[in-house]
Amino acid sequence: MTGNEGPMEYLCVKEALSHYDIPEAQAVLLRHNENMTFRVGTEYLLQIHQPVEGFRIGHIYEETDRTAVRGTELRFLLYLKERGVTVREPVENRAGELITMLDSGVTATVSRWIEGESLDKLELNSEQYRRIGALTAQLHRCARGFRGSPVIAYDGHQCACIKKRIQSLEGCDLDPAYFRAMERACDAVGAALEKLRSEFLTIHADLSLSNILETGDGLAAIDFSLFGVGHPMFDLANLFGNIDGLSARQSIVQGYREAGGTVHYGALDACFVLSILCSVAIHFDRWRGQDWYERRLNRWCRESFQPFCAGERLFEDDFYVIHAGDRR
Repeated sequence: MTGNEGPMEYLCVKEALSHYDIPEAQAVLLRHNENMTFRVGTEYLLQIHQPVEGFRIGHIYEETDRTAVRGTELRFLLYLKERGVTVREPVENRAGELITMLDSGVTATVSRWIEGESLDKLELNSEQYRRIGALTAQLHRCARGFRGSPVIAYDGHQCACIKKRIQSLEGCDLDPAYFRAMERACDAVGAALEKLRSEFLTIHADLSLSNILETGDGLAAIDFSLFGVGHPMFDLANLFGNIDGLSARQSIVQGYREAGGTVHYGALDACFVLSILCSVAIHFDRWRGQDWYERRLNRWCRESFQPFCAGERLFEDDFYVIHAGDRR
């Protein structure tokens, strides 16, 4: 350990690694969101599946065994690897299992380390954005044919779960109109996605610059913790919400199309709204006390929730965000 972690983290790491044939090495905490993620030596990555305080994901797994979903995730990674996709390869413990249950009931997994720099730490140009689009199309192409269960479904039912989560947050000091707008958006997105279910496939579901590495062999997607079955536009929508500027979106789509991907504009609009709703449901407890949050919530209502519910397009054919006025 680095010495910056608390005693609980130290004990969890020590217990988890005791189940693997990994040479003793320093474990460095990289980040703590839905998981505690550690680099172990130079060859391994350890994830202890314990969310940070305020990171709420219970609604995502409603009536679904999280450990079983984790098993499907690991099988999906192996499926992608067999098809030539660069992913972190899961490592079996001494019992020949891919998931390790700790005494506390928390699970842990180990994978092979991929050397690279996350894109959120780099200054990106149009060619790199084009490659991001190509990587996304590769993931979608190689995911076709995968059948795994149980799995998170980003569908109408998930929208209903998000709506229940949002309803549980009412009564705080924010304007009730924000909650009404989000609840209506949940209904509208859910209805739209149910009509598109035939186009669903297994997706990353959390693509962002911090979850893509620049490696010696090209780009690699990491952290499939929120992966699931959904419309492929959900991955593009998450990328669009994670970057700034029209030209970047256009370059991503150029790469996506060049690599065989097809853009479905109606699905992209629905998935863009869903990506915002997912973020609110997950991060609300951590965001609500921050100065920027109410301004951002107001913007989301004006630019995304209300127009979508009114049947208006969010993205022009050139990926200009119609209601944001951000063409540049």
